[in-house]
Amino acid sequence: MPSLYSSTATSSDSGRWPRANPRLWPGQARACLEHRPIAAAGAMTICAAFVFMAFPGIDLAVSRWAAFATGDFPLSREPELRALRDFNRILPVFILPCVLALLVAQAIAPRPWLPRPHKALFFLTFFALGPGLLIQALKRLIGRARPHEITDFGGSLPFTPAWQVSGACSRSCSFASGESATAIALVALALLLPVQWRRATIIALVPLVLAFSLNRIVFGAHYLSDVVLAWCLMLWLMAWLWAVFADNGERIDAAVMRLSRRSAP
Repeated sequence: MPSLYSSTATSSDSGRWPRANPRLWPGQARACLEHRPIAAAGAMTICAAFVFMAFPGIDLAVSRWAAFATGDFPLSREPELRALRDFNRILPVFILPCVLALLVAQAIAPRPWLPRPHKALFFLTFFALGPGLLIQALKRLIGRARPHEITDFGGSLPFTPAWQVSGACSRSCSFASGESATAIALVALALLLPVQWRRATIIALVPLVLAFSLNRIVFGAHYLSDVVLAWCLMLWLMAWLWAVFADNGERIDAAVMRLSRRSAP
């Protein structure tokens, strides 16, 4: 495994000590993302959680910037931004049935250009467990009030840092951001494509994910930590589930094909 400490320095007692070489860090980070994505996503989640828990003022500072001087998040009334939010909310309504249709089509009449069944099943499972289950469970468990609901911005509820369990909110709570989770879940669509198309697809999706997610901050509906930690959690779950489905791809495909033959008239 490449080391982050590739050069050495000699101490006064003639021992050889590693010396960090920052110029190598970007390439080594990229290699870690490619070859150890679960560990990389887990490390990002832990680091992001530590930063927002240790410095909760980051959330308030970003939300104050979004609220401008008025304190009531005026961009939430912009029709273009509201349309962007609506587009993000209806995307899963179209994407999930399409992926399910691809799964059924590949099972009934296999075609080499269609995604293999385990890839479609991965996406549907990821969407159900991530934005569908994990995020909603966190909302109920943490109970964090949204920015526009707290006293700092004219509301009546207290501010609480990320991951701090609170009874301030009972439904439709702030942590973590569901719409940011569904936005980052779009990246999983790239895994349905041939390998040579994945990098370009992910790069093309990044601006869309940022627009959908950061839009929730300027609306006063989420803190920065709600968005960033939703991204990190979804990337970790995506990497872990993809490893499971990819390692068992042949068996999953065979099982789907057997089921389709048995159900055929």
